[in-house]
Amino acid sequence: MKHLTTLAILLATTSLASAASNESFILQAGKKNTATVGQFNGNNKQGTAQFGNDNNAVTAQQTNGGKGSNLSGTLEIGNKNTSTVGQLGSNNAQGTLQVGNQNTAVTLQNNDTDNKNRSFTGQFGNGNNSEVGQAGGNNSQTTLQFGAGKNSNNLAVTGQLTGVNGDQNDSKVIQAGAGNTALVNQDSEGVAGKKSGQGGANNQTSLQFGKGNEAVTDQNSIGSGTTKKTDSSGVTNDAATLQVGTGNFASTKQSGANAGDTANQTTNASLTAQFGVDNTSAAKQVNGNNVQSTLQVGKDNLAKTRQKNAADDTGAINASLTAQFGKDNSSTANQTNGNNLQGTVQVGKDNTASTRQKNVDGGTGTNASLTLELGQGNMATTTQKIANPLNGGINGSLIAQVGKNNVASVHQADTGLQPMIGANLQATLQVGNGNSATTVQTASASVSNTSVTAQFGSHNVAMTTQK
Repeated sequence: MKHLTTLAILLATTSLASAASNESFILQAGKKNTATVGQFNGNNKQGTAQFGNDNNAVTAQQTNGGKGSNLSGTLEIGNKNTSTVGQLGSNNAQGTLQVGNQNTAVTLQNNDTDNKNRSFTGQFGNGNNSEVGQAGGNNSQTTLQFGAGKNSNNLAVTGQLTGVNGDQNDSKVIQAGAGNTALVNQDSEGVAGKKSGQGGANNQTSLQFGKGNEAVTDQNSIGSGTTKKTDSSGVTNDAATLQVGTGNFASTKQSGANAGDTANQTTNASLTAQFGVDNTSAAKQVNGNNVQSTLQVGKDNLAKTRQKNAADDTGAINASLTAQFGKDNSSTANQTNGNNLQGTVQVGKDNTASTRQKNVDGGTGTNASLTLELGQGNMATTTQKIANPLNGGINGSLIAQVGKNNVASVHQADTGLQPMIGANLQATLQVGNGNSATTVQTASASVSNTSVTAQFGSHNVAMTTQK
């Protein structure tokens, strides 16, 4: 026997008032379908269509003063799909499309502003789960999940918040395969008042293809202060993650604020692309003007990048590029304050590169490091520091290794408490195998250290120490 159950609660007081009416449309074909709709006050519109069996859709909408209409559309084709939508306030729009079986989509939006919240969730396959929560206005979310086989375990959770004097949050998640997980959290808010701190814009895109992939993105752009002296406004955060293969993991966390009551003065930008299996990439950027890019091709690669510049050094850019080809490569870069530049390229397998650069607050010193390794079993370590560059200072390091089993370690230290006229400069080039080079330089006021090491052949050893 065919069972068709429809429960529609349409509480529309607008039929007796001058406000706009509520509109509801429900279409069900199959058996054991359930649709529950609750609309309050006026200017709410919803449509639900279910084809198959064991589908469930619950929609509740409410308006609070005519800021805009609430729009909801749900289409379920297949069996055992579940969609729950709750929209509070007004000016919310959501669309849910589920094709397959055992899909679950939960969408909750709250808005009392003139800026619309937009949410779309499309799930194709089986076992997909998507939960979206958006509060405030000017939030936009898109989630597309495609399953592959039984019990596909894709999961996408998106949480976005805009507060007073906030900007916008935009999130896009596309997952294909099984076992993919994407977690996104974005926050943009400021302080009430015309001359108060403003929130900046957050933009995020996650693309995952394969199985077992996980991408975590956490971005916030928050302003503070209510006076010209104390105002601080959020930066622009842009993050993109692309993962292809199995067992990949990418985590990106970006935040920051600049002095003043104008948001989006500087930008944190992060791009992570991983191809292969068991790749891991973690990037953390703070205070804007940070740019990082990580590309890994192969398997078992590990890249970790952390950049930070102070509020008084926002004019200087931190830039990091890490590219690894092969397997079992590892790269770690840590940069603090502004104008640090780092590039690491590794081709082969079992390569390890670690770069750490630092200059103090209030300075304009520049640390620059480039590491290129070709072959296998190479290791390069670079540490640079400018303790007090009152008049500017530069540490420069270049390491290029071609062959296998090469080891290069460079340490360039502080410049002392006096203005640095000179600079530490170091270049190491090794071609062959079994080479080892170690360089340590420490420069005080008005002193410049320069070291060049070039080795061709095998089993060479070079050590340089300058103070």
